[in-house]
Amino acid sequence: MAPGYDDVNEEATRGSAIESLAEELRHPEATVRMAYEAELARLKTTARVKDFLVVFATRRTKDALRTS
Repeated sequence: MAPGYDDVNEEATRGSAIESLAEELRHPEATVRMAYEAELARLKTTARVKDFLVVFATRRTKDALRTS
């Protein structure tokens, strides 16, 4: 398991979300990863329930990269 992940499932879920976003938006995966990880970290600081953070981070990353 890579550092920064709570468990193996989280690592796989993030990787899958990032790959899908990169393909959908046609942006380099490294760019999407940076934006996604920053958004997820921001959301994690205030989240009480963390079950849907991937969904929210994906949506916000998509919106941010579409407008850039």
